[in-house]
Amino acid sequence: MVLRVSNCSPHPSGHLRLEDFATLRVSGEDRVDFLQGQLSQDMGRVTPMEAAPAAWCNRQGRVLCLMVAVDWQDAIFLILPAGMAQTCADGLGRYILRAKVRIEVAPGPVFGCTLPGSKGARAHAEGETPSFPEEAWRSIGAPEYCAVRLPGRDSRALVLGEPPADVATDKDSNWTPERWRLADIEAEIPWVDSDTSGKFLAHSLNLDLSGAVSFTKGCYVGQEIIARMEHRGRPKRRMRRLRLPPGVDIRSGARAQHPELGAVTVIGAARAGEETEVLAEVRLAQDNV
Repeated sequence: MVLRVSNCSPHPSGHLRLEDFATLRVSGEDRVDFLQGQLSQDMGRVTPMEAAPAAWCNRQGRVLCLMVAVDWQDAIFLILPAGMAQTCADGLGRYILRAKVRIEVAPGPVFGCTLPGSKGARAHAEGETPSFPEEAWRSIGAPEYCAVRLPGRDSRALVLGEPPADVATDKDSNWTPERWRLADIEAEIPWVDSDTSGKFLAHSLNLDLSGAVSFTKGCYVGQEIIARMEHRGRPKRRMRRLRLPPGVDIRSGARAQHPELGAVTVIGAARAGEETEVLAEVRLAQDNV
């Protein structure tokens, strides 16, 4: 069920400070090996040119937080929902032990922006501003900022630092927080907040399909359960993008009734005119649309 939203501009422009997001800065010479043992992503994939989605899970394989890992300024930055930042910093910190790692909530804001038009990655003469990436999760860094291209039909990026000069200023932007959330729903990015932390298995959020889980790396927290589901089991629930009618409870973690699919669990939601678009966990036995 793929939905189009007619009341939104197909190509919003400008940049928006994302108050709902924050970053953890993970520094120290053991940072990559440490995160390799904690997150579902193969941290060898994360380079200054390529970011990656990653999940931090509990030992039962349930997702505590979804984040985007970015290599920038001699550290790994983890972009995640602001309400989960301190919880994740404290939780990950308990596993540091003797590792040479420091985890802290970074002070700078996170911006969302529309990327300037480009024709793909290309070589640049020394001193020129590099082009923005067109492939999802590709990243590009400069001393002032780091931009990570998001999946989806809009040319969106998450930006750490100061947004580049060729992106429109706030007063010229037609992004709003609700429109940005709607774009995340359309791109099927299942951000996990404090209301849904620990409620969903990785497969229920389609993280095995989106590239947030590596099945070739070594052990990490929750790996045994996730690998067993992948190789020996069959998911009973999957994430679907749906539209719910007015008056339905759409809080994250709430149970809602879909006219055709019955009871679903809301993962994330955003208003789309008079209705609401959601990412929801749906039982596969009912997934017949």
